[in-house]
Amino acid sequence: MKTTLILGGGIGGIVAANSLIKAAGPSMKVTLVDREENHHFASSFPLLMIGERKPPQMTREIKSLAKKGIEVLHTEINKLNLSEHSVTTDQGELDYDYLIIALGVEYHPEAVPGFSDIVLNAYDFNDIIKINQRLNNCPEGRIVLFISSLPYKCPPAPYEMIFLLDQFFRQQGLRHKIKLTLVTPDFSPEPLAPPKVGQSVRKMLAEKDIELITEAKVIAVEKNTLILDHGTKIPADLLLGIAPHWTPEVLRNSDLVDSSGYVEVDQHTLETGYPGVYAIGDATAIRLPVIGAFAPKAGVFAHAQAVIATKNILLLSQGLKPKYRYNGKGFCVMNTGFGRSRYSTVHYYKEPQPHITLLKPTRLAYLAKAAFEKYWFKRWF
Repeated sequence: MKTTLILGGGIGGIVAANSLIKAAGPSMKVTLVDREENHHFASSFPLLMIGERKPPQMTREIKSLAKKGIEVLHTEINKLNLSEHSVTTDQGELDYDYLIIALGVEYHPEAVPGFSDIVLNAYDFNDIIKINQRLNNCPEGRIVLFISSLPYKCPPAPYEMIFLLDQFFRQQGLRHKIKLTLVTPDFSPEPLAPPKVGQSVRKMLAEKDIELITEAKVIAVEKNTLILDHGTKIPADLLLGIAPHWTPEVLRNSDLVDSSGYVEVDQHTLETGYPGVYAIGDATAIRLPVIGAFAPKAGVFAHAQAVIATKNILLLSQGLKPKYRYNGKGFCVMNTGFGRSRYSTVHYYKEPQPHITLLKPTRLAYLAKAAFEKYWFKRWF
């Protein structure tokens, strides 16, 4: 019996484990390793922030996958011994025939002076709960949501969050007392898309009286102040931030990563430089053709990459040549508040530049996103 080891219990790892055990059955041992006991559905974080979701609604125990025949181990991953086909963990050595690395990224607030002590991380599950508590005790003032650095995962998420903050305070009757500001290092919303896409998001922000500050380099945080380069200071009564993203140390200590610290893979097969070792999701160094920028990082892409990697591993296990190729396509639904959302399609391998669309806000798109949340848990858990 062959063994496939899957590192990481995020979207990519969950989909990979399910897909492989379903396709291979008893001919393949599938082991998923993650130090965390729970999987939190990150797409619902913005709704949790404003109280439209509760933690149990968007949380599942990863060990529940065991009922499908997937071995689940909760342990720390310490070292990748790729030449020996093994991984060192706190629970000992794990051998494998095939390996899928789906470890995602980690947040490093300490990389921005003052962040850890002052800022609530808008991408962290526990901090999102704290944000909700703070919002319920925020009758007036200025709220600043900032993106610390590039790249960061799920590019539409900060915009969705700021739109939902607008909704929250309007529903409370307090919007006229609250100033909302979004600060980004990008030159525009959706910078990889055609200009008209970014312009449409700018227009929505302006219509909702949300300030947008672009091309901002965050230097530090002090009490009630976000400090940018050139000495620019932005006052704030509540600071919400997206902390710098790094790949886990176990990856940075391997020879899999490029100079950026992300894992180099074949952009179509997702195989690393080691045969039978694949990497998917946020930890990969997938870049766009021609322009060379990082491809967007989001759960929908990790999902698609997981399917391709598992199909190719199944072929390898049967002595066949891998033939499946990742095409860089996906979609996104950005909640814009008050029960409406914008549907977006992405083809980031299209040359000479990515093809990205963003439709107008509709009720249908909002309902589709809510339905997908329910589908996700039913399908994969």
